[in-house]
Amino acid sequence: MQEILLFLISSLVLTLMPGPDILFVVNQSLDKKKNGIITSLGLCAGLIFHTMFLVFGLSALIESNIFFITFLKYFGTMYLFYLAYLEIKSENKISISLNRRLFLRGFYMNLINPKVLIFFIAYFPNFLFSDTIKISNQFIILGAIFIFQALLIFISVSLIANKLVKYMSIDSKNNKLKYFKCLIFITIGLLILT
Repeated sequence: MQEILLFLISSLVLTLMPGPDILFVVNQSLDKKKNGIITSLGLCAGLIFHTMFLVFGLSALIESNIFFITFLKYFGTMYLFYLAYLEIKSENKISISLNRRLFLRGFYMNLINPKVLIFFIAYFPNFLFSDTIKISNQFIILGAIFIFQALLIFISVSLIANKLVKYMSIDSKNNKLKYFKCLIFITIGLLILT
């Protein structure tokens, strides 16, 4: 049980560190907190897939394929640059499919970030906590803990970011905010490349 507690604490610290996922949640929360929460759900849905990759041993196969990791990096960066372009072109129209689009953005963002996959492969095996429980089941437990804490942090960050925008009386339709969001997308893309 000591390993699980250590895993939880270190996961909280790692999730709180400024990185692509946190920046992405902040970016999507600037207009409405609901947008950030839906994006957070999408990001955590991606974490479910990363956990399943570990459970079924696919991550070892992916890890050994350098081309696939490189492809993910460049594809992920191009996708984020595309989101930056969409942000500049957007006219603040409300779309019926906005919730679905935000969820999928979060989901894709998490899946195409090779650092998350590499992190899961390198991090989770260090916290196996039982000699009697199957390793795949231990990965499921660790994955569930990681996803739960990540969801709480992402939603909290979303609420705080949105509250700050309102506190500072920033108009969400302001072009400066649009360019700021675009800059965040580009920054995230460049972070994935490093």
